Amino acid sequence: MFVYKNKVSIFISEKYEKMDEELKAQLEKDFSRNLPILGFFSNYPLKKKFSNNESFILQGKSDYDWAYLSVTEPDDLRVLLEKYDFSTLYFANVEDWMIPQLCQNHRIEWKLTTHRFFLPASAAFETPENTCIPLDASYVNYIYRHSPYKDFTSENYIIERLEKDISAGIWLNEDLIGWGLTHDDGSLGFLNVVNAHRGKGVGEAVLRCLIHAKRRHDKPVYVNVEPHNKESLSLLKKMGFEFERVVSWVKLI
Repeated sequence: MFVYKNKVSIFISEKYEKMDEELKAQLEKDFSRNLPILGFFSNYPLKKKFSNNESFILQGKSDYDWAYLSVTEPDDLRVLLEKYDFSTLYFANVEDWMIPQLCQNHRIEWKLTTHRFFLPASAAFETPENTCIPLDASYVNYIYRHSPYKDFTSENYIIERLEKDISAGIWLNEDLIGWGLTHDDGSLGFLNVVNAHRGKGVGEAVLRCLIHAKRRHDKPVYVNVEPHNKESLSLLKKMGFEFERVVSWVKLI
């Protein structure tokens, strides 16, 4: 039997400089497209804003300085990039059609492409039969060593995420065998199960605990998954997640 500790706790990060209410309202008009932007800037200060019509480049810092793109029209992106000073070369919420314009005077050092899935508020969800224990900083190195994304993350980033938002872990005896937490934009992430315990329902149990914690605090539930991760994609569809769009994180040089 898996050992589940007694409860999930949650620590919602302290609000920093609040996003302008007018800007927030504009972003909420296209809520699904701007989910990561609204999530990110609820936790981190808005350092720079560039706007054209109802399109934006918004910059803030978590592990890196990120420039988030909220753009629907190529002409708007062209105007925004003419205004933008490229004070950071890390871009988020990037759609494929944006890449040629971003690379006019730069080239890509790395690009992480994912499929975004969103769990509608109306989707039925069973409360987890068992709950999980939140993780603490003593597990940071363990999580990092088992992460397939070492090129895109750091132990400091994991520490910050554990301090600022929800996490969940499952133990077998004294061994942590499955876990999940969130990213800086509020999306569920770092979902992992050690190889010897895959296919036993551990990942689903962790995901259910994370969803339950998000819903308890009236937070949107979404996740980004690489398209080759068939196991995770199957699990998300089983649990009622809906495909939203393809997005990338891009580092230029």
